[in-house]
Amino acid sequence: MLNIHNLSVSFGGTFLFEEVTFRLGSGDRVGLVGKNGAGKSTMLKILAGDFKPDSGSIATEKEVKMGFLRQDIDFELGRTVLEEA
Repeated sequence: MLNIHNLSVSFGGTFLFEEVTFRLGSGDRVGLVGKNGAGKSTMLKILAGDFKPDSGSIATEKEVKMGFLRQDIDFELGRTVLEEA
């Protein structure tokens, strides 16, 4: 289970998203969609622990594992696509 409560992120005083709350349960499948600049990658970076929100909380069960393929990968020469993923 993943619980997001009142998550907010701003840049330069302008909110990218504000007070976002949602819950994902075991077996849920989710699509994250939105226009460019809406905060999709930022949300994923927050969930991965790469970026801290301005406010709000994230709670997960101990056995939850998250991962995502980042947009800005530094590929290593000689590795396959599967190895990079």
